[in-house]
Amino acid sequence: MESGADRISDLPEDVLHHILSLLPARDAVRTCVLAQSWRNRWRSAPALRFASSTRLVGGADAFRHFVDGLLRVRDGGPLLDSCDFDLDVDQDSCDFDLDLQGNRWIRRVLELKVRELRFRVSPHYPFKLEYTPLSSQHLTSLELTGVQDNDAVLDFYECTALESLKMERSHVRSTEMQSPSLKHLSIKSCFFDDIRTWMSFPSLVSFEFINNFARAPMLETMPCLEAAKVRLDHGYDVRCKNGRLDGCGDVACRGCFYYEEGSVCLDGLAEATYLDLSAHLDMIVFYRDLKWCPAFNKLKTLVLSKWFLSTDLSALIWFLHHTPLLEKLTLEIPKEHKSLMETEGSYNALEKSIASSHLQIVEIICKDVDGIVMILCVLILTPCRSEKYQAVDDPSRLLKQSDIKTANMVYNSVILSVFPYSGHKAIVTGQIDLFTALLS
Repeated sequence: MESGADRISDLPEDVLHHILSLLPARDAVRTCVLAQSWRNRWRSAPALRFASSTRLVGGADAFRHFVDGLLRVRDGGPLLDSCDFDLDVDQDSCDFDLDLQGNRWIRRVLELKVRELRFRVSPHYPFKLEYTPLSSQHLTSLELTGVQDNDAVLDFYECTALESLKMERSHVRSTEMQSPSLKHLSIKSCFFDDIRTWMSFPSLVSFEFINNFARAPMLETMPCLEAAKVRLDHGYDVRCKNGRLDGCGDVACRGCFYYEEGSVCLDGLAEATYLDLSAHLDMIVFYRDLKWCPAFNKLKTLVLSKWFLSTDLSALIWFLHHTPLLEKLTLEIPKEHKSLMETEGSYNALEKSIASSHLQIVEIICKDVDGIVMILCVLILTPCRSEKYQAVDDPSRLLKQSDIKTANMVYNSVILSVFPYSGHKAIVTGQIDLFTALLS
């Protein structure tokens, strides 16, 4: 290499712009001193990355002036592909109104026709989005972390190109969320007010609602939905104070007497091909929804965790009745649970074969292998291809038998996998080998 040769500047212009887009905005601007040809190149970088913390030289006020100036020089420039704000500040050290300034920055980058916008604020600053709908014909992806929203800002009817929305660690105060164009929605670790948020996303393809301190959302029908994961493990959804899943009728019970008529959540998920549902054992929302739901005619993969463990397995049986194309079933049994075998009559409903003829794989995630009782119930329901098959009155007997032929006749329709919590190597076998080990 010749001394002093500038090889980087010889790269194609789109490559140089891509390099600039990977740098924090301050470093991208500093490239102006590299050479004459670099003096104004930073002005047309396709992405801007703003990161602020109380440790920056000059403090928060210097950061504010820098962002204002950089966004101002973008006027008339090329379209902005993405803009990322990562604001690690706290209320005491910030010497300007971050709520006011942050909302101005959001409006400004939308005016610059940004396609992807990420706005993250440290959790110890309660950043409030202004009560004004976001409006853009170019925004396709939006990520919000550490913000407090409202009814207006989560109405995305004026963002006609929006396809992806992610929210994390935010305070959701909105009673409604809607978008005609949104395809992918992920809401994780957010705090909701004690209200049920109505959601309307007719174009949604994937939906995640995970680890939120919230009530289950009221979902409108989503005809394009393919995959959904709804985990209410940390929610404060309605519970029956008398411990009834079917409703106690007590006017003093807020969970039952004031419960909404019709489906809250499951009806909106009925078009999914992949579905993951988790909730505490005493949460009634999924159980109540089953009374109002149609069949899940497209569902091929189903994951159920905790809430399905009623003494009569009614929720599990409902899904087996109403999922004609089901191919894979995963059951997650909590570490602490009451043995279903202790309840007399638990299997009264399991007198005939009701599972999908497409069912191929059943998985169980449990503390001990004796949790396999749950899987045995499912497998008995699986249509057996052997003409010699005979129903077993008590599924628990199979855990004690050493007759491998009997085990083979019952299990020859599926592949069974067992994943103990212990961290030992998972047992993943064919239908015969596993039960040879269990029954020996």
